Order: sequence, then structure tokens, then C-alpha cells
Amino acid sequence: MPGICSFLTALGRVHLTWTAEGICGLRFQEGLPEHEDKSAPIWVLEAMRRLMSHLAGHRQELGDIPLDLSDLTPFQRRVAEVLRGTRPGETISYGEVALLAGRPGAARAVGQAVKANPILILVPCHRVVAANGPGGWSAFGTPERKARLLEIERITAD
Repeated sequence: MPGICSFLTALGRVHLTWTAEGICGLRFQEGLPEHEDKSAPIWVLEAMRRLMSHLAGHRQELGDIPLDLSDLTPFQRRVAEVLRGTRPGETISYGEVALLAGRPGAARAVGQAVKANPILILVPCHRVVAANGPGGWSAFGTPERKARLLEIERITAD
């Protein structure tokens, strides 16, 4: 059974789940009470600290936080790998992700994989944009939250 906690960040309440392998879930969850798992390993507490700092506008390296992608399909894992390879502050189109994931022309499938992403921010689906605009935002609760994530990364990008 995964560990569970929720905590308040500058962009809203975050619900985090993890296994021994790594973080397996990270979502914005309004309305949930704060929940701290007293048995959270040190690496999870450090990940929480870095996430809170990052979302407050202080850029943190997040790419080395371990993830557990075992519940994802092989294609979803490949999309996650492509997204983790993007740099903070840059955006990428659904079509470009499809190409890099080895499935040219599968932009709609990428859209579904992004929509199903269980690990927001650490699998940076907020960096995926449509050819004609910002693209999906529902996982973030509001389009403003997605825009703010990109803004934080652009302001602090090297």
C-alpha cells in the first residue's frame, strides 16, 4: 500500500503518494485536509520540501526525485521519459512528444497519456502545449495554475 500525504503549497494543496520505488502520484487536490504520514521516508520529506520551494518560485532540481511508473502503460512511460527530458521553462507540442516517443503522428495518444499523468510537475506535462495555444490544463485545476508553473520555470530558467 502506498504512503500518502497532502500538504499546502503556494499553488494549492498537493496530494502525494509513494511506494518504496518512488513517487507514484502527485496531484492538486482542493478540499482535502492536511495529512502527514509519520512514516514517510527521508527522501519523501526532502521531495516535499523541494516541491514546496519550487512552487513558491524558488527553482529546485526535481528530475532526480525517484518515481514509480509501474502502473503506467509502456507508451505512457515513454511519454513520461520524454517529458522528464524537457528543460524547465521550455514547452513542447503534442506532436513533438509523439515523435520523440517513437510514435510520429500519435499526438492524440500523447494527449491521452498527458491527461492520465498521475505525477504532475515531476512528469512535467505542464510543458506540453497545443500547436494553437496552451493545451490541456484540467489536471492542474485551472489554466492559471498551468500558466503559473510555466512562469515559475521561465523566470528561474538558466
